[in-house]
Amino acid sequence: MKKNGMKRILGSVFVLFLLEVMLLFFLSNKYMIIAGLLILNLVLINRIFYLIKKIEISNTEKIREASTIAEKSLDYAFNEVSVGIINYDPDTKEAKWLNPFAEDIFHKDGQTLISSELIQTYVSRAEKGKDIFKVGDHVYRFNIDTNQNTITFKDITEESNLYQEKLEMQTAIGIVSVDNYDDITDSMDEKEISYLNSFITTMVSDWMDEYQVFYKRLNAERYFFIAQLEDIKKMMDTKFQILDKIRKESSTREIAITLSMGISYGGETLSQTGNTAQTNLDTALVRGGDQVVVKEAKDNAKPIFYGGRTASVAKRTRVRSRAMSTAIQGILAESSDVYIMGHRFPDMDAIGSAFGMARLAKFHHKEAWVVLDKNESIPDVDRVMAELEKYPELAKQIITPKEAMKRKTDSSLLIMVDYHKPSLSISQELYEQFDKVVIIDHHRRGDEFPAKPLLAYIESSASSASELVTELIEYQSNAQRSLDKLEATLLLAGIVVDTKSFSVRTTARTFDVASYLRTCGADSSLVQYLLSSDLTSYLEMNSLIAQSEYVTPDTVIVTGSEEKEYDSVTAAKTADTLLSMVGINAAFVITKRTDKQIGISARSNGSINVQLIMENLGGGGHFTNAAVQLTNVTVTEVKEQLLKVIQQNIDVMYDPAP
Repeated sequence: MKKNGMKRILGSVFVLFLLEVMLLFFLSNKYMIIAGLLILNLVLINRIFYLIKKIEISNTEKIREASTIAEKSLDYAFNEVSVGIINYDPDTKEAKWLNPFAEDIFHKDGQTLISSELIQTYVSRAEKGKDIFKVGDHVYRFNIDTNQNTITFKDITEESNLYQEKLEMQTAIGIVSVDNYDDITDSMDEKEISYLNSFITTMVSDWMDEYQVFYKRLNAERYFFIAQLEDIKKMMDTKFQILDKIRKESSTREIAITLSMGISYGGETLSQTGNTAQTNLDTALVRGGDQVVVKEAKDNAKPIFYGGRTASVAKRTRVRSRAMSTAIQGILAESSDVYIMGHRFPDMDAIGSAFGMARLAKFHHKEAWVVLDKNESIPDVDRVMAELEKYPELAKQIITPKEAMKRKTDSSLLIMVDYHKPSLSISQELYEQFDKVVIIDHHRRGDEFPAKPLLAYIESSASSASELVTELIEYQSNAQRSLDKLEATLLLAGIVVDTKSFSVRTTARTFDVASYLRTCGADSSLVQYLLSSDLTSYLEMNSLIAQSEYVTPDTVIVTGSEEKEYDSVTAAKTADTLLSMVGINAAFVITKRTDKQIGISARSNGSINVQLIMENLGGGGHFTNAAVQLTNVTVTEVKEQLLKVIQQNIDVMYDPAP
């Protein structure tokens, strides 16, 4: 309109200009010319004012029309479009105004669901990047404009459902292994083996058919299945009851058959998912079998454990032990020197196995160093250090973490004994400097594990790390290469500690190893001295026992003082002492440790799985012997956490096997 108005004005000016020119040419009377020009200019001015007014009126109408359209659009956006809008007071966080869409959500049955606390929650969540909330069955994504003090949100329920459906349809891969199959079938004839295979296949296939998954039997002791994540979640909801079912059914047939599974999902490729499933199965087997490990195929994913309700059954064979001995021999040959490190506040098992591995390294003419931090010691180790003064050759092998960091080279080897979690290292800084790592441990494997160890010899069925190390030495010793008397004594002491003088977790292999150590000169009287308690420790144990309280008819908890610090040995011996009393099947001792952490020493006589309880708190160990260390908490808070975990796992902590 503006362009047309300007054209008209210019046209009028041009026409009047022509008329004025014509007056000048065709009229000679100057008065007539002046009068004509005056009239024409008046007409021109009038025309211009008329056109300007018309343009203004036209523009006003346009503005009015645009305003009307804008008002209708804004009204439609506020009242019809499915976008919620909440305007709030920046100081009180009270809702000042809600559009109809928001009112439909936050006004129910005449009541207002929106409050200043709720708005403050949304503001806080937005600052943390959490922009999703749920009301009833609907899911919303919101955005906050702090300048305008406005919250806008839209319904993404359909989008969320589609995403959830996509997640549920992820492909999951599982591998099932029959534990102890070879050991059981060794003494069976073909007919009995056929019956056993039929029994296992029926039990496994019926269970898989229940969830409608695709499965195949790979061999007599392995099954493979493919499922969707929603199927795996259903299995997880029932806590893989197939484990209990097959254990009970097999016990009626007087056979010790159990299952282990590794399940994975969510990998970028099926190859990645399958490899993770195999790793999960290996973890389940290393932890003692009779359990399921479920883990997403991502590096930072945490595994979830099910089962593990029975104590580990000895699965290692002399062939495997000899193979491990040969493998370690090859690794030692390729290393310039060897550093052996146990866990923080090492016990006799860590000390004995460390000196045992040092002797094994010497068999192959390698310098070996035992890493110890003298600031983190227990009374047993103090007595060992005093005894080592009589053996200068052994005493000079002990170095501090700082000395080890100065001496190590790129081809140096680190051997972790009696633990496999890097965070438990005497010096995690030292651990991180090694590229070559070997693990020798008897604890059930947890989710924290070195990335790429050269060799991991983990046998949860072994009584102790000292037992494993002694077997490795036995295969490589001869008349010229043998254990020193004190080294044999330290290894025997490690076994005695972890078996409570051969009363728990003891197999025929344990006694064989102890017999070998005795032939090497192990001194049982010295073992008794190294493991003895002084009067002060004995009185501390008595004071702790006096604080005992029952949490179940056969389980007790002991809590130490918030101010007093105890070493780990005192707590462990207190738990062992409680366990020796009639009617007590499990004991948990909570104390403040000398490193300012709060520790729990858990013991059982084999009828209660204390390892399961400790794993729920972030620790681990064995079925009958486990522990955990917690930071930034008090003894009282740890007790509350322990009671909660016991209550949550009361139905699975007891061994159901008849």
